[in-house]
This record gives sequence, C-alpha cells and structure tokens, in this order.
Amino acid sequence: MSELVKMFVVLTAICLLSSFALTALNRGLAEQIASQEEFYVRGPAVLAVYGIELDDPHDPLGHAFTAEVDGQPWRFYPWIENGTCTAVAMETVGQGGYSGNVSVMTAVDFTSGEINGVRVTGHSETPGVGTRVAEPSYLRSYSGLPITGTTFRLQTAGGDIAAVSGATYTSTAVVDGVSKAVQFILQHKDEIPKWAAENRSGS
Repeated sequence: MSELVKMFVVLTAICLLSSFALTALNRGLAEQIASQEEFYVRGPAVLAVYGIELDDPHDPLGHAFTAEVDGQPWRFYPWIENGTCTAVAMETVGQGGYSGNVSVMTAVDFTSGEINGVRVTGHSETPGVGTRVAEPSYLRSYSGLPITGTTFRLQTAGGDIAAVSGATYTSTAVVDGVSKAVQFILQHKDEIPKWAAENRSGS
C-alpha cells in the first residue's frame, strides 16, 4: 500500500469518526438545547406577552403543552383562570424578513377576542434597522387588536398594521407570524381549551 493510499485511508477514518462523534454529541445535547431555548428564549417572551412575572400563579410556562395538528407539533402556553384555559400563547414563524424568517410569540385572549401581546423570539435581521420591529414600543401596537375584523397585513398591503419605518420587510415577517397564530387559534379556539384540560389531567 503506497503512502498516498495510507494517508487517504487514515484521513477518511478520521473524518468518519469525527462525523459520528459530532452526530452523537448533537443528539445527546438536543434535549438540553431545547430546554435552554424554552427557558431563556420562549419563557421570557411568554411572560412578556401576558405581562406577568415568573412566579405568577396562572403559570403559563408550567402548564405548557405540545399538541400535534395535521402531523405538525405545536407548543402552547395557556392562561389558566379558575381551572379553565381563557387565553393561549403560541410561537409561529413569519416569512418575508429582509435576512430570513422571524419567529413570533403571540398571545390571544379568548374572552375578549383580542391579542394580548406579541414578542419576537428569533430573527437574523440587521442590528439597528430590522431589529427595531422587536422593540416592545412597536409590538405594543398589536395589543388589544381584535382577532376578527382586523386585517393582519401591513397598511401598504391593504391591511391594518403599520410598519416600522425603514424595516418594511421585517415588519412583513412579524405580521405574517402574528397572522398565522391568529388564524390557527381561530380555527382551533374550541379545541385548545380541551387540549389544555387534557394536559393538566395527564390524559
């Protein structure tokens, strides 16, 4: 066996071993990574859209559950009032951002039929420009909007939502994410409280 062949075999073996090791490491850390994202990214967003502190007795984080709908898993953060789910928050992905998709957490109050709050949970937009849509001062404009009767598109596209000046693409992605959450909740508004009750009962 020539030196060149030996070198090729050794390099191939090293690459394969490295690949297997990285795959195993990634699988081993997947649960931990998901847990960290839940606590440090989605957790603060859920508290913000409900306007509560971590120790609030309604505990939407502690009552969080996942339900599969049409083959896709969705994560829900319900607001439990007197044993009943009266509001829910969920994360969706809005398309149309300048540098990619934008993840959005939206909370809807079933009693009032209005948006309770919106927060951005993930993006790759340009700092100081597109990132302005993630500022609470802008996102507060969604709070109190009725989920029926509001056209969740930018005003420039015939909707009711104002864009951040100079960040139209990112604003489009945010409103797309909110619109997806609203449409999902409208379609499943009778089922979501049942799912929340089943989760709490452990069935």
